[in-house]
Amino acid sequence: MKHYMMKLNGDRVRFTPDGKVAIVDAIKALIAVEGAERLWQSLKNERPEFKDLCERYNFQEDKIDSVVDGESWGKIEDALLDYIA
Repeated sequence: MKHYMMKLNGDRVRFTPDGKVAIVDAIKALIAVEGAERLWQSLKNERPEFKDLCERYNFQEDKIDSVVDGESWGKIEDALLDYIA
């Protein structure tokens, strides 16, 4: 199934066909950090309920990424901004 991608501040942000966003892509675009994967792992360790918000999506044959819908991304984004502040 085809997925979608857009550029935001020079970073690629991938979306599933039904509009879910790849979390690590969104973190990179939001705060322009190279360690977005590590930051996401830390945030999930501190807030284990975020794991339940995620789905796994196969963007490439060898790479499965966590994705969330808009409402769930809003929760993660709020916590992320608090986390880095």
